[in-house]
Amino acid sequence: MTYEATRRVETSVRTFTIVEHLMGAGPSRVSTIAADLEMTKGIVHNHLSTLRELGYVCKVDERYQLSPKFLSVGHRVRTASPLYRAAHDPLDSFAARLDSDVVLYSQTGRDAVVIDTHGSGGLSDTVVGTTHPLSDCLAGLTIQLTADESEHSAETVYDLDRLADQLDDDGFVVDRLSSSTPQLACGVPITTEPGDCLGSVVVLVASDETPRDELGRSILSVREQIERRVAGEPTERSFATEKHAWIDR
Repeated sequence: MTYEATRRVETSVRTFTIVEHLMGAGPSRVSTIAADLEMTKGIVHNHLSTLRELGYVCKVDERYQLSPKFLSVGHRVRTASPLYRAAHDPLDSFAARLDSDVVLYSQTGRDAVVIDTHGSGGLSDTVVGTTHPLSDCLAGLTIQLTADESEHSAETVYDLDRLADQLDDDGFVVDRLSSSTPQLACGVPITTEPGDCLGSVVVLVASDETPRDELGRSILSVREQIERRVAGEPTERSFATEKHAWIDR
């Protein structure tokens, strides 16, 4: 379930609300941020001044924007992630055999965040750092359905009963990548031995001629390898050496 703070610090909430606003809106004036977030200009200015002093915000021509310091934070967070460390190499080998993109997602609160991608990276929805509400993307719903969270009842364009049945029966799901992108994708969850869901892997379906059952079984194979690496178990066989005739067509 999504974590809720025991004693919520509203000052921290306001700071990160401003950070997230700048992330989406880009360089903005204090008055614009205050109006958009329904805060006073004084409060917004105080938060921005503090972030600027710490190096996380810079000011250019009366507009505030996030600084490159966030790149260092994001890079360190990603490389420290057990999911990223376990999945990066297997997904790189897997993507090398596919004519499609392979994307790794991690759950962050109520969102699914792209933390790794392999392939052409042709879709803006699959750029590293892209965030989607869990109920608005196949990767997020794969995580929610695996975790059996009550929040997956939120309004969505997906047929949740069909996805749940497919996940139970086949171990993978096939549907549109996100509510705003009709691109078809196939996804699997990544879990730990106790059953906690760390994230999900999604592969974009290259064409209508792609055998989806075989694609699903292939993703299940790489999922097994990733989960063994997460658990620290030796991987006796390399996925890259497995033969999948449909990939080589």
